[in-house]
Amino acid sequence: MADRITTRMGCWIQYQLKLNGYTLGTVAHKANRSVQIVSHFLTGRKGSVPTQKALCEVLGYADFNALIAAIPAECKTEPRKGA
Repeated sequence: MADRITTRMGCWIQYQLKLNGYTLGTVAHKANRSVQIVSHFLTGRKGSVPTQKALCEVLGYADFNALIAAIPAECKTEPRKGA
């Protein structure tokens, strides 16, 4: 499993948080990290194991691999430049 996620994967995860009534602040609090770190994780700029664990706990996944598996295939890759 990669240490970082794609921007599109992060968007899907943020959408799931919003659907379930959670914010980046909720995840940050559970992970004992700042909202900025959670945001950087969800945009693919940084890796963060505590953020991964907090996202799984908040969204009800057993582990981060299960969360990644739930993401639709079209959200797992970035669009090609110029497409």
